[in-house]
Amino acid sequence: MRTTTSLIALLGAVALFGCSSSDAGPNTSEDELLAPPAEGAGVQYRMVSTLQPAQEIERCQLFVAPPEGLNVNRGEVRFSGGSHHVLLYTTPYTSIPTETRRGVALDASQIHDCNDGPQADWKVTGVIAGSQSPDGDSFMDELPEGVALKVPPGTVLLMNTHYLNSSPGPVETDARINLYTIPDDEVEVEAGMLFHYNPFISVPAHGKSTARMRCVAEHDISIVRMQSHMHRRGVGYVANHVGIDGTMTELYAHDRWEGVPSKEFTPLLELKAGESLDYRCEYNNVEDHTVAQGLTTRDEMCMLIGPYFPRSPAYENCETDDGLSAATWIGSGTTTCAEAFECLSNVPNGDDAETFGCVVNSCANVGPQLSAALNCQMTAGNGACTEACSGEDGDACNTCIGTACAAAMDACQAATCV
Repeated sequence: MRTTTSLIALLGAVALFGCSSSDAGPNTSEDELLAPPAEGAGVQYRMVSTLQPAQEIERCQLFVAPPEGLNVNRGEVRFSGGSHHVLLYTTPYTSIPTETRRGVALDASQIHDCNDGPQADWKVTGVIAGSQSPDGDSFMDELPEGVALKVPPGTVLLMNTHYLNSSPGPVETDARINLYTIPDDEVEVEAGMLFHYNPFISVPAHGKSTARMRCVAEHDISIVRMQSHMHRRGVGYVANHVGIDGTMTELYAHDRWEGVPSKEFTPLLELKAGESLDYRCEYNNVEDHTVAQGLTTRDEMCMLIGPYFPRSPAYENCETDDGLSAATWIGSGTTTCAEAFECLSNVPNGDDAETFGCVVNSCANVGPQLSAALNCQMTAGNGACTEACSGEDGDACNTCIGTACAAAMDACQAATCV
């Protein structure tokens, strides 16, 4: 039976994403790939490696940002055929580690395999640039004049590719990311990158499902561009703007999981404090097993990504200024909030597909109450029980959370689908 303390750990596996890959096409010619920025205008990060026949692999390489840092105003990405994404992450490291999170010693400044996803081996804190489209339709593209995403001096960056070679012979891959910069004295506003991630995905075997999440903003921001991310079962995506009065306006919609289009807002999309972004991913699973949220191509993802300003570090990951989740997860089923929690209490520990399914199968009307109760339990009583839950005494943790989350649980028990 799933306990309160195990609910606290439920989102521990939720991290910045890996990705899925598409069939290999002809290698992009050298002329179509990127030349580095002119001296003083930016920096290029590049990964070149060889894939053996029928090989599918994720690879990583760590770099150190220049000692003066970077003020990124524009990003451009190109990669040879056979990949669905190239990404550049930020990390918390101040120097390149000499071993992975799993204790494997290696020279991470060189290209190395990271086939369980980069987060299995390295800590990541955000994303700077990347693309899910071979034509280079990038997350960053160009920011307004005077706006820049800042990379502190000496930041360790992680570049990640995911390739599939479906050809009968070896293939050389080439992926390049250009970051174009502006001087310090030209930066008027710091930008950030939205990275909203819905962990509640469960798609039954030979079935369909929807994952939906809403994220309320605490501060006014201007959104420059928006892009989705799903894996190969994704068949639909819709993002909406939600006004303070609840009015929803469609912003971005498509039916693609690869070659993903981005939506550029001209004029900029103004999201006011108290307003929300609400997005959903629709899935069709033709496999013989349930597919759940996770970091590999065997799993699924549902994300909203895009540059915005001024930077609000908490909202980038759908959190409040106090570090609590600002997410509302909205199910597409028929169970009440109370029934969803009963479902959660009866899921064997470790069965993430069933756990996520308890939320996905709840009805839309109880989304706010279910999310408030889940958030309270998963954050140790919204932080009130951090000390009680930091030791080995599970009973003390559960007792504290039971008290701290009593109001949220009462509201959950009272919430109905009509």
